[in-house]
Formats: sequence, C-alpha cells, structure tokens
Amino acid sequence: MTAAVILTEFNESKPLSKNDKSAVVSLISELKPYFKEIIVVSDQPSVYLPYVKDTARILTPYYKVRDPLSSIHAALSLAISDDVWILHEAFSFPGITTFNEILLLKESSGSQCAVYEKKNPSLLYSIVDKSVLSVLYEAIHKKSNRLTHLFNQTYCTYFPLQKNKSLQT
Repeated sequence: MTAAVILTEFNESKPLSKNDKSAVVSLISELKPYFKEIIVVSDQPSVYLPYVKDTARILTPYYKVRDPLSSIHAALSLAISDDVWILHEAFSFPGITTFNEILLLKESSGSQCAVYEKKNPSLLYSIVDKSVLSVLYEAIHKKSNRLTHLFNQTYCTYFPLQKNKSLQT
C-alpha cells in the first residue's frame, strides 16, 4: 500500500490564502477514492486543520531546514504504508493512471524509488519507500547537494517526461 503525501509551501508567518487552502482540499478529494492513507505536511498544521479535518493526517517536518526533504522524511517516517507518493499543493493531481504507471515501474525494477526525469531529477510525483530513510536523514544534514546525495545513495528508477506527458507542469 502507498500513502499519498501532499507537501505545502513553507510560510513565514504569512497567512494562507483561500486558494492555498482549497488546493489542498481539492487534492485530498481527488485522492480519497484511491488512497487509504493521505498525509499533508505543513509548517503551519493548525491553519490546515479546519479544512482537512479527518480526511488526512497533518504532519509537520521534524527538521527545520526549509527543504522538501525534511517534509518527505516526516511523512515517510510516520506513514503506515511502506511507500509514499509525493505530490505538492501547487501542482494538480496527475491522475491515478500516472500513479499506477510509476508504481509499476518502481515495483518491476525492484528500486527504492521511482523518480521523475534522470537528467534533472525531481521528487515531485516520485514514489519512495521506507528503505531510503537513513539516506534521507543524511541528505537533510548535508550543507549542499542534498538531492544529489539522495539519488547517488539509493537505487532509483527514472521515468522520462516524454512517456508521461500528464506530468508536464
């Protein structure tokens, strides 16, 4: 089973706009039919709580490095599921077919993660499993090249932009 994880923007005491809140609520409603576990990671969990209620778990990053890796680490650490699919509030739901293709690619290769675009890798729409937690922890505490460290220390399968046109944002 895979959990859907929605990352939110880090906000420095800036109130969330109605669009920010509705983007998360909209994503949750699109994901709900397909995922038993939905996690929202935010540095302002109390702001999202009235909108998310019991439709998703809300977590805050452990490490305050203002980096998505910290948010992913929190979600992966506390997820009931073995894998997490990484989404972001600013990007629309690419569809369950895209998720199934990425999951199939990850499972058929036996990799720890399926990552979008090898040339310029991004964790958006990636599926990552719990076996990367220790490497993720190391990457968070590096001063630079955090993503490069993560990708170099894990067995990743890459899926290209051309194959998944629905991922173009």
